[in-house]
Amino acid sequence: MSAPKIGVVMFDAATDALSVLRAVELAGGTPVKLHPRTTVAPDLADLPLVILPGGFSYGDYLRAGALAATQPIMRVLEDAVKAQELTLIGLGNGFQVLTETGLLPGGFVANDVPVFDHTEVDLVVEENTTAITSAYDTGEHIRLVLKGAFTQYTATQEELETLENLGNVVIRATESAAGSVNNIAGISSDDGLVLGLTASPEYAIEPGFGTDHADGPGLGVDGQGLFVSVVRAAIAAKNGVVSE
Repeated sequence: MSAPKIGVVMFDAATDALSVLRAVELAGGTPVKLHPRTTVAPDLADLPLVILPGGFSYGDYLRAGALAATQPIMRVLEDAVKAQELTLIGLGNGFQVLTETGLLPGGFVANDVPVFDHTEVDLVVEENTTAITSAYDTGEHIRLVLKGAFTQYTATQEELETLENLGNVVIRATESAAGSVNNIAGISSDDGLVLGLTASPEYAIEPGFGTDHADGPGLGVDGQGLFVSVVRAAIAAKNGVVSE
């Protein structure tokens, strides 16, 4: 079976994009670069899944992800999601973009200490039937990198109740980590076609270049599971199932 194609939007100054491309390859997928000014739907042909990577900073002075959300490709992706033609995943800043476009509820606010922060957070997988969690066990604890100046997820009380009641919180930070409301780190839309994660799993995919681990610094590779999950979801879509 040929490796499934997975789109990666190359936002201007998206410093994490190259790492996401590599992570997709290591997980068995074929990454396809997408220009943010893409306006033609055929450019998404044969792409069952698209990732919005993080690492970009333009627009953060306005609101994290606000300018990226206005790029032409976002309209094309939104139409494809509404037509149930693909799964859309936002990582780090990419999650912020999804909230700015309204594809996911809530939004992001500045860190308690208003500076760029780069830290490792411990997370727990609450739902393992999604396109970003199927390679993990429910209840599994993972460690990933969280970085940025606007990393705290927030939402209205109504949005929170809906997320919690429908089981759409798929990954949660352990208590005291991240600072997001309800310790939310990853959420899903009702249909499972749009997912966001506050952390950056592409920084925990190769031994020696990952997170701190009991066996030694840099040996944590918990991010591998997310990209394996993504590849599984893309294969399932090729077989006629859009999202697991």
